Amino acid sequence: MRDNPEVFAAPTAVQREAEALRRALERFQALIEDQFDSLESRKRTIAELEREGEAGVAAVRQLREEIVRLEGELAKADLLFAPRYRDQSIYYGQFVESPLTDEARRIMQVVQGGDYRGIVVYPIAVHWEPLQRPQQLLIEFARRGYLCFFCEPGGQFRLKERERGLYVVSGQEHLLQALQTCHVLVLNTYLMQNAWADHLPHKTVWYDVLDRVDFFGLYDRNMLAKHYEVLHEADLVTYSARRLAEYVGDRPDAVYLPNAVRPEDFRAESAGKRETPEELKAIVAKNKKIVGYYGAIEEWFDTKLVIELARLPQVEIVLIGHCGISQDPFPDNVHFLGPKPYARLKEYAEHFDALMIPFVVNDLTNAVSPVKFFEYCAIGKPILSTPIAEVLPYAGPGITIVRSGEGLAFDDSFRNLTPDARTRLRSIAGSNQWKTRADEIECELESRPGCLKLLANRPHGPHVSVFTATFFDYDGENFYTGGAERYLIDLHEVCEELGVRLDLHQYGNYAWYRKYRNIDVYSLGHGTLDIGEFSMERLNAFNRRYLYAEEGKSLLHIYSAFFQAYPRVAHPSIGISHGVAWDNRGSDYANGEQFWLSNERFIRSAEHLQKIVSVDTNTANWFQTVSYRTGQQMLTIPNYVDPNEFFPVPRKRDGKIRIVYPRRLYEARGLYLTLASADRILARYPSTEFHFVGKGFDEDVRQIREAMKRWPGRVFCYHRDPDEMHAVYKEADIVLIPTLYSEGTSLSCLEACATGNAVIATRIGGLTDIVIDRFNGLLVGPNAEALEAAIVECLDNPELRRRMGSNALQVSKAFDKASWKERWKKVIRDALGSEELQNDGRAKAEKREPGEIEFRLGPGAKEADWLPEVVGCLKKGMAVFIRGDGGQPPESSFGRLQWIAEETELSFRPTVARFD
Repeated sequence: MRDNPEVFAAPTAVQREAEALRRALERFQALIEDQFDSLESRKRTIAELEREGEAGVAAVRQLREEIVRLEGELAKADLLFAPRYRDQSIYYGQFVESPLTDEARRIMQVVQGGDYRGIVVYPIAVHWEPLQRPQQLLIEFARRGYLCFFCEPGGQFRLKERERGLYVVSGQEHLLQALQTCHVLVLNTYLMQNAWADHLPHKTVWYDVLDRVDFFGLYDRNMLAKHYEVLHEADLVTYSARRLAEYVGDRPDAVYLPNAVRPEDFRAESAGKRETPEELKAIVAKNKKIVGYYGAIEEWFDTKLVIELARLPQVEIVLIGHCGISQDPFPDNVHFLGPKPYARLKEYAEHFDALMIPFVVNDLTNAVSPVKFFEYCAIGKPILSTPIAEVLPYAGPGITIVRSGEGLAFDDSFRNLTPDARTRLRSIAGSNQWKTRADEIECELESRPGCLKLLANRPHGPHVSVFTATFFDYDGENFYTGGAERYLIDLHEVCEELGVRLDLHQYGNYAWYRKYRNIDVYSLGHGTLDIGEFSMERLNAFNRRYLYAEEGKSLLHIYSAFFQAYPRVAHPSIGISHGVAWDNRGSDYANGEQFWLSNERFIRSAEHLQKIVSVDTNTANWFQTVSYRTGQQMLTIPNYVDPNEFFPVPRKRDGKIRIVYPRRLYEARGLYLTLASADRILARYPSTEFHFVGKGFDEDVRQIREAMKRWPGRVFCYHRDPDEMHAVYKEADIVLIPTLYSEGTSLSCLEACATGNAVIATRIGGLTDIVIDRFNGLLVGPNAEALEAAIVECLDNPELRRRMGSNALQVSKAFDKASWKERWKKVIRDALGSEELQNDGRAKAEKREPGEIEFRLGPGAKEADWLPEVVGCLKKGMAVFIRGDGGQPPESSFGRLQWIAEETELSFRPTVARFD
């Protein structure tokens, strides 16, 4: 029987399964071969990369050696430090002059958001980790209520709060902007930090010398020269090691301040040990003695000593920290674990049987106080150290001095500390704590009058801010009684009624602070910025200073006059035009370009402001001719007069006719027009008197004094405060407002009208909004002849005087102060919103002002008596004014600490404390 071919052709189920497995095996084998090929390819790539890496490492090493060689050549030529320093300084200088950054605004919010004792900054030198002396000192100052900033390298801005009041900043140029108007304690350990600090106008410099100057990589003679410059100029000098005394010898007041520890950071956990760190598990499992070290591993590391320690039986060496040397010479039982966070160091130290400080002994290391030494003491385990100068005096139980090549051995007495040795170590740690070091520094600062400005930063809180040119003179000595100043006094009254504080900022020659009644007035000047000349560069610098002082801090920015907002403006913003103030003797233009260049400041600032309040129609009309849109956006609120204060009274019947000039005593207000007319009027009309009521510069006042000599008993010159001026008008018969230029709706003119005086005014600025010629006064051309003719007409025509005075009283009722205040309240409410006003009112009600105090130091005053009292008042937030012997020059003032001359008159009444 033949086999059926169809039966043999059909595979069985087993055969089908076998075939499937065969095909799968083939595919699997192919996959293995592909993976093998891929693996071999990757191995070849790795080998090539390793070869390239070795070549790259060699190339990098060669490049580093070349850099070291080139830097050595530059150092020999003294070209290493200075160019780097100059480039850094230029960069920071340009950044300070740039517009305020958003990053700086973030920092400003931090500054104004807290109640702190002072500000401390450590500029860029090292990273935050590992924590060393500067970091520890800032931690302590933050815990005392200071606001502290630690700057670290980093390309991108970062602001992180490490603990309450302590911030780590990347991007210190933004911090530099944010602190321009604050007083700062600058902790300086690295001379390049001064390139940043040089651009802080208000600072106390603490130069903390931690190393020999020739330790630093940029060392050359220029760096050494900078060291001595900073040494002499610093307010406080400290040094960490006795061998550094030679570097601070020129400062007999330098303070020896060795390093320290915060023992609680290294205290072992009471409830058993934590889990062993992963990197230590295999090492601990060997059950050998572990000698540990943490810190930088650099060229000062005693490699030979560590290798000798590693050769001892049953020893493992653990090195924690950045390694900047070759690891090749070390045996396998030396373990490099890399850097670890400060907070985790005790986790590793728990597994160490001993700790070491293996530094090569030389001039550099003998001038170092190792922070780790005191931390090792706090850990309370045996310490091995080479005989560096700062550790050697502590040799004794628990601390063994070792030297390479002298033979090393561990015995049980070393491994197991006696109770006395353990107590000794912890006693050393307890006697050298960071909080004690901070106490010493704070005591030093508070015992030096020149350092007290650290405590004098102005208080923060919701407020409206005004930027004006003058309220006081540039030295803060004399209050100007002009119309613009009186306007601000009344604007302050408006804000008070709304429940919001108003502060003034003005030009000044140094950082003075004054009060007028209840108004705080701050100078924007500082040591390198005064108002010695009215250059546009100088005015722009003051504009920038105002932005630094108030942008992002004030609820509302008021520019009085509005062109103070040039070239930059802070919002929300309101400008005030007190009249066209640019119609001066220089207003004579040859062409349109010259006109534009001369008036750009006024036009641009008006365009940038959100609103402008003009006291007259003249300003709005002027702008409408050059910037129609700006003119349309202006709001006219004329000046005002209080009818409850200024009103007519019967004149004295003494036969005298009093002609009053109630203005600033200078040329723009028509002083010399009046003087030119006075001689002829006085000669022609024996019953007349001229009264010049106001303040002026010495030369202007001298001209009046000359007239007083020519006309004794008939020409008078005196000053009255604004709240006393009503009496002057009530005794006047004719009031002169002979403005030459820069005039709005004159307060003096309105007050004269309200008192029923006959007014003679020039047809300048906003005076035409008040005076209708021959109805309520006489309008004349701005020249002496026209003024004299008008005076003669008034003298010869008593009826004209009476009629104009009566009409003037009626006109003044249209300029009622109550109406002016209501209109201003609406402007401020619209700018702030009712919610802001309510919140600010609550904040003001809750926070009580600490007040002001004046210390009067007599000839016998002892610094030990009055200085602690000053410190106490500053810490309470009080403003302190110090007058008399033993003080600092006025230019040393800042914020709430003001040194004033013996003759300085204050425009308010502080509490007085006398020391004789």
